[in-house]
Amino acid sequence: MYLPLCLCCYSQVVAETKIEQNAAITLNYGCHPNDFFLLDYGFVITPNPYDQVELCYDGTLLDAASMAAGVSSPNFSAPAKWQKDILSKLNLHGEGAILKVSLGGPEIVDGRLLAALRVLLAADPEAVHRHDLKTLMSLDEQAPLGPAVEASALRTVLALCAIALQHFHTKIMEDETIIKGEPPLTTELAVQFRLQKKVMIVDVMQNLSRRIKTLLPQKSTA
Repeated sequence: MYLPLCLCCYSQVVAETKIEQNAAITLNYGCHPNDFFLLDYGFVITPNPYDQVELCYDGTLLDAASMAAGVSSPNFSAPAKWQKDILSKLNLHGEGAILKVSLGGPEIVDGRLLAALRVLLAADPEAVHRHDLKTLMSLDEQAPLGPAVEASALRTVLALCAIALQHFHTKIMEDETIIKGEPPLTTELAVQFRLQKKVMIVDVMQNLSRRIKTLLPQKSTA
């Protein structure tokens, strides 16, 4: 992210090349979610292709999401031993597991979350073990465990997105109205921050919906 340089943030800035007088200077703040920019620098990028929302990987939450999505699935809360073994490799099960996963950003869906859903929705361990973790974690891989498993996994993520949106106490249009009302700067930043999170979630949902459509059987025409 390149933004105008604020000299008050630095005690010394050294240029490696000659700078013409009155030339515009920008600084690369890096590729980060808005949480980083807001907390460290006091601004929000709109839009920010690296913005994310974080979720806690939880079997009960996945059960609720799959039920909301109408996905017929095994109990996410009680995976089989072979599934637990793979979840452990993904660092989502066992002692020291890191349960923070994310939606959004370049990955769109956290690779560990996607792999976990694919594995938990699969009924054939041999089919799963034919693929390495890198393949199972990649959204670019076209349905490695078959269209049915892939569609169920993506619909479950869609439901997780819907659940995440429900945790905001305002709607997108309400936030846009607040910003148009020219509120105090701190209020505007807070509203802009949550607005961009919602817009990002909606973008993820639209992306996944398009992917699901490609998995559906195509109707033949006479």
